[in-house]
Amino acid sequence: MAEGIHILVDKKSPYLEWTEVMRQNLEGYIAKKSRVKAEIKIINGEPGALKSGKLLVVLDEAILANQKSLKSLQEYAEKNTFSVLEPMTINHDIPTFLSLNRKYEFYMYDAVEDTMLRTGHAKPGRLGAEYWAKLFDLSNSLYSGSEEGRSANAKIFIADTGIDLMVQRDNLIRDLRESGAEIFPKTPLPGDPVKKEEAIKQILNEVNYSVHLFGASFDEFEAMKGHNSIASKIAEDRSKGKNPLSRFVWIPLGLKLSEEKKLAYESLKRDYEALHGAELIQAPLETLKTLIYNEIGRNNAAFDKGSESYEDCVYVINDVASNEDAGKVEKELNALGIKTVRSAFDQDDMDILSRHGTLERMSVDEAFVDISSQANPPALVKTILKRIKDETKLPASGGLSTSKLVSKIASDFDKPEGLTIVLPETESKFLAPLEIQKIYGIGPKTASLLNNLSVKTCSDLVS
Repeated sequence: MAEGIHILVDKKSPYLEWTEVMRQNLEGYIAKKSRVKAEIKIINGEPGALKSGKLLVVLDEAILANQKSLKSLQEYAEKNTFSVLEPMTINHDIPTFLSLNRKYEFYMYDAVEDTMLRTGHAKPGRLGAEYWAKLFDLSNSLYSGSEEGRSANAKIFIADTGIDLMVQRDNLIRDLRESGAEIFPKTPLPGDPVKKEEAIKQILNEVNYSVHLFGASFDEFEAMKGHNSIASKIAEDRSKGKNPLSRFVWIPLGLKLSEEKKLAYESLKRDYEALHGAELIQAPLETLKTLIYNEIGRNNAAFDKGSESYEDCVYVINDVASNEDAGKVEKELNALGIKTVRSAFDQDDMDILSRHGTLERMSVDEAFVDISSQANPPALVKTILKRIKDETKLPASGGLSTSKLVSKIASDFDKPEGLTIVLPETESKFLAPLEIQKIYGIGPKTASLLNNLSVKTCSDLVS
């Protein structure tokens, strides 16, 4: 029998029905995921009488207006921790004791409508997907053990971002946690700017990696830029020791910006003092994840061998600069005493691929090319792989099929220089015996959860 869970919601809350649905969803999700029966009860009174169990607090205007409940909750917070569920954005100041607890936001920004929309279990598309993703995070925090109690292979600071990248930030945090990383901050940062800056400095001195996300929202741009500068200074201070701070600054592709905002971003890209030790990435989110995983892997391997990791490195990513411009940037960085490492899969490789069809870059060393309109795709792929080897002196493997998913899996079959072709109408036969973890995006923890549900191969997933 699982430890009891209580959800505190004010009896005047407009989210009473939402809370009951949440209770049912969470109860069922935990039972299915963790194979334990969770006792989840909704309470409308004061939390002080609770002797054991875990507490979730529905944060809305009603509970903020109830001074008696707030006082009781503050007294409870002096000796206990709890999680905050926020069905929608709050327009009032939130008491400090509430803001210091982990918060789960069940809403997301809609760029088309330029407004916040509440997620829900029965809502279509992203609104439904994000609801269940948050429920996944919440159930993990309740029954998968605390992050403090396990040995993390990396400590990563994920900086606050603008409203337009909240979903991407949550997605990144979710995947990194699943890979075993310990994510900071663990509780919301202080609202006071001075205290917030001090908290960020303290965290950055503790972690191994930092990630800053810059999107099209400029409401918080200067604050985010300032926090990035703090990370740059700490990375510079730590670059001389054996525990450097690896940094990633991500800008999504296809940002629609005014001329003023474009100039601001171009200035950021060339601000070397604010990018000390950083890898500047303008690419899909999956590329950012791949780079972080690769860096963690390299550093772990270096640690295992007793050698130092890459110290004070800046990667010149050609999504951001052309070969010529990257060379100039590299020389300027080297002149400042900053070491640089060029990506092995350079723009030359991308140029070779783009000659033959529409190019979609996936990571620093992977890309999709649409050659469906070509006369002889198998022969063309062989020609492309040979050109990459001849012109760059680098080996490359390929996968050819009618879909990106199958092509990606096939490309891993015959490394380092082979080609795997999956003919049309044979895709199901090709995928059926493969372990579920071969599917791109399914990591060890997700695979373990699926295995517990008797889903071990791709054919199990279909059935």
